[in-house]
Amino acid sequence: MFQLVKNSNDANAITHGGTFHADDVFATVFLSKIYDIKLYRTNDITQIEDVENKIVFDIGLKEFDHHGMNAKIRENGIKYCSFGLLFEQFGKNYLEKKNVVDIEECYKIFLKEFVIQIDAIDNGIFPNNPKEYTLKTLEYVIDIMNKTWKEEGDNNKEFIKAFEIAQIIFDRIEKRIIDKMCAKELVEVAISKSENDILFLEEYMPFMDFLLNSKVEKAQNIKFAIMPSNRGGYNIRAINKEVGTHNLRLDFPKEWGGKSKEELVSITKISTFRFCHTGLFLCSCDTLDDAFQIANLAIKQK
Repeated sequence: MFQLVKNSNDANAITHGGTFHADDVFATVFLSKIYDIKLYRTNDITQIEDVENKIVFDIGLKEFDHHGMNAKIRENGIKYCSFGLLFEQFGKNYLEKKNVVDIEECYKIFLKEFVIQIDAIDNGIFPNNPKEYTLKTLEYVIDIMNKTWKEEGDNNKEFIKAFEIAQIIFDRIEKRIIDKMCAKELVEVAISKSENDILFLEEYMPFMDFLLNSKVEKAQNIKFAIMPSNRGGYNIRAINKEVGTHNLRLDFPKEWGGKSKEELVSITKISTFRFCHTGLFLCSCDTLDDAFQIANLAIKQK
């Protein structure tokens, strides 16, 4: 539960006023999932009574602020932001109450896919994008909710709107990560059953990270994964070499990329072959038998 209050005496949490960022907004969302948060926004905490009994973050150089000379730094060299500090303090207990499959791994995925992005950008580490367009981050999504220089007011109404947006984002990221963890054991079983360097999954599910991190010996040699497509039929996915890269262990034949269904059938003689991505990492077809034929043919030809 979250409430923005106008009097510090009514608050049990304090953060800075004025312009808000992804850090303090997502920190507020996270705290609201643990406590009934009554938040007071200010730029001066020195006059606040009983401040030691309130959660103070992103201001005041206290435990959950990262602006001091002794700010905490992660092993990867990225300084914690306030959200990161709060998640380190309360994250595992929070996930435990969610009954996740593997708390330690789920916590690490939260850091990698969510928290450390907020850490980095709030501390001035921006993603490199040498393209002719602007890359939109979670920081940007929250920042556009701040009032413009032409708008009047104290920005608190905008903070509430930003909180509502961040809450939706947090809930969806959490749902996707927790559901992703439910696939881990199924992927491990499928790896053990795999044959001819082909992984078969009976359901559409996230698998790549689990496969690449698997200790099962067969996992090191798998070239393609087959699973039902959420568009119907089956997908055949080439396997990445490493987590976080798009380099492939084995790609599909170059002459397949971007061809029409009729051209693919003519080239391969596989009757329901309907798509091969120009990036040569994904194919699709209508039947499971044809999916295995596509994977086996790609292995044979390459």
